[in-house]
Amino acid sequence: MKTTKSFILSVVALFVATFALSSCLNDDNDYKVPTKEEQASYQKLMAGTYGSVVRFYYQNYNKVVKYDSIKHYSWNVTADSTITMRDFPVCKLDSAIFIPKNDNSNRAQELAALRTAIHESQNTVEKFTSKYFVPNTSYQHQYGYKFAVYPKTIKQSFVYNGKAHDVYFIFDLAGYIGTYASSNFVDKIFEYNMVLSGICVDEYKESNLISDIYFRQVLMTCTTK
Repeated sequence: MKTTKSFILSVVALFVATFALSSCLNDDNDYKVPTKEEQASYQKLMAGTYGSVVRFYYQNYNKVVKYDSIKHYSWNVTADSTITMRDFPVCKLDSAIFIPKNDNSNRAQELAALRTAIHESQNTVEKFTSKYFVPNTSYQHQYGYKFAVYPKTIKQSFVYNGKAHDVYFIFDLAGYIGTYASSNFVDKIFEYNMVLSGICVDEYKESNLISDIYFRQVLMTCTTK
């Protein structure tokens, strides 16, 4: 599965933290992994319901394009290391499938039909979950924490070209970073991002991934701004 590092670097300006991390990190780089009890205390502090906007971006010729957004959307963060987005609309992921201009091959037509099916879908994911945790003390700052995010794969069924297909939306597990901050423990910020890094059709295995010719990564930013 292809790397998303270059994509993330190109969109880093889109997901800027609301605090200065550098002034709060340990200078000696002697970072410690939290104990189970410390991790539980961090997550208890971060637990709550957050939301505002989820934005969707793809990369096109070294440019980042915002193609859609969901406003007034919320997600729930629990103290058991889980982030849950409820009734997530799968149709927002249609732009991950890209059909090159003048490509009239059978494969292009098949994937164009899948893209249309996703776009027109009324499918929602009742519980789209991700795991989160604070990796070590370098992720601490004056008003809160940075944390790593690990989204679970979404499985949905679509009918196109007269046949039903299981489709797997696979998110990168490189541990993309989120931000929790609160200066008064009342006004809380909890923001994070995810990258859709692959789509499998019919069976969840590497050989069934849509090739890079027809697939482009999608960045989702979940932000309280």
